[in-house]
Amino acid sequence: MFATDLTAEIDERNLRFTSAVKERLKDLNGFSLGALEWLMLEHFQFSSANPGFLDAAARLTEALPERGISRELRRNFYEESGHAAIYRRGLSQAGADPDARAEFAPTSAFLAEIEALTASAPAQVLGAMYATETAAIFEHEVFWDVSREVCARKGLAWETSILKGFHDMHLSGVEQGHKDGLAAFVGHGAADDAQVRAGAERAIDTMTRWWDALLAEAQSR
Repeated sequence: MFATDLTAEIDERNLRFTSAVKERLKDLNGFSLGALEWLMLEHFQFSSANPGFLDAAARLTEALPERGISRELRRNFYEESGHAAIYRRGLSQAGADPDARAEFAPTSAFLAEIEALTASAPAQVLGAMYATETAAIFEHEVFWDVSREVCARKGLAWETSILKGFHDMHLSGVEQGHKDGLAAFVGHGAADDAQVRAGAERAIDTMTRWWDALLAEAQSR
């Protein structure tokens, strides 16, 4: 419905990045239980920080003539608020403790880069948030599989787990709705296309670096 040449371009770049990650996670038997639990805890860091990114992005994009961009980001912020608490309960139910996690420098760098992006030029913010919302769909697909594998190895119920419900909630329309809501403003003249593209590229580049670091670490555990 909202597809433009620019959304298609950003989606294609995102697909190359996400497909490469999925290929490396295709066989979860190659990862230890500890490595899979560790990956979930690192993903939780982004889930916890994301409402703050959305809030900052909503405030910054108020400077754009098209006020619908800020309203959409604000809607996303309200929808995501509280989700990290659900994720935390799900992780705890599966025996993974977010509070016992040791800092992983690439995750800290990734979050700092996304925070910097949400303080950049407003049109770049739009591109960056469109790219991260698009990638969020892939992340919930990946962590649905990872969480199921963790539950299976621990002999825990999967169908009734909080983790399954958490990822199902996001894959049943939440993340697609966020992507589509922002797509309405990408490539439609609501913001400078070059700046939107630059923000999306920066976001995809930093997500790629983060995932490369995550997988390298997980494979060594």
